[in-house]
Formats: sequence, C-alpha cells, structure tokens
Amino acid sequence: LPYLRPILTFTNDTLPRAPTASGGRCHDLLGSRCDPYLYKLQNASEFNLTCHNNLARAIAPYHLTEFDVHDVLNIFQITGLDPENEIYFTEPSPAKKGDFLEFFAEIDLLCAISNCPGGDLSIPGRGPDRGDPLPTCKPLGIEVYDVDPALLEGWRSPEPVQLSASVY
Repeated sequence: LPYLRPILTFTNDTLPRAPTASGGRCHDLLGSRCDPYLYKLQNASEFNLTCHNNLARAIAPYHLTEFDVHDVLNIFQITGLDPENEIYFTEPSPAKKGDFLEFFAEIDLLCAISNCPGGDLSIPGRGPDRGDPLPTCKPLGIEVYDVDPALLEGWRSPEPVQLSASVY
C-alpha cells in the first residue's frame, strides 16, 4: 500500500472542472480500465486491445507483470455514476489539441501510458450503435521535466501516515 501519502500533485489542468449536464467529470478516478477479463465475462470473447494489456506490456521491461498494474487515472475521460441506476457511464472527451494536465511527482513514479483504444469515447464500443472508434483516437504528447531547485525550497517528501497502535 502507499501508506496514505500523496504520490503526485496536480499543478495545472486546461480541461473543465465543472460536472457535465449528466454529472460526469473529467479525469476519471472512479472507474478502472477495460481488460480482457471483463470482455470474457461480458460476452465470452477474448480481446487483447485493452488499456490493461497496454499497461502490462509497458511495464514488462521493468520485470513487472499485469498484477503490478494498480489503480489508473483515466485522464481526459469523462465518467460518472447515473444517480438513478448507479450505473457507471462515459461521455465523449472535451479534450482538444493543446489541452494538458500537469503534475508534480511527490515520490519517484513509474508512469505507464495507454491511449484508450476506445478513442475519445464518442463512438460506442458495444451495443446496437457500436462503431469503430479508431478515427477518434488521438496522439498524446508526454513531457518530463526536472524541477527548478528554487521551487523545492521548503518542500518535504511526503511521509507515510503512522498509526500509534495496531488496528488488528
């Protein structure tokens, strides 16, 4: 476990923070990622073009496996829970060329990236209106910077929360 400590802090974001008309919000922390196990459960088919597979392939050179892929941050995706039926939903992403999300890594991180095979989620991948999302897949740019030491003045590395006694 990460011991309830910050691992990153968002410092800039060009996408809207307000909820959509149906209550969805951008940068999904609610959902997980699609994976081949979900497809197998839903329709007994095996499907390898998923974010889970992409992330597992990305970390394999570090001698990590799919079991090391933990929580995900679905950046630029709008998701929510239908208040009436409590069903997870997605909406098309409002992201456009030039939009970005910036964060400061509070601890050393290995970040694996998967561009959603469902594109911007404007074309359903399942159901009667299903279509090919490939035309809505857009490239992602990734930039990693060193921090100006002056910005770190007074900053301390986050420490794990320590309990005074065992809770077990």
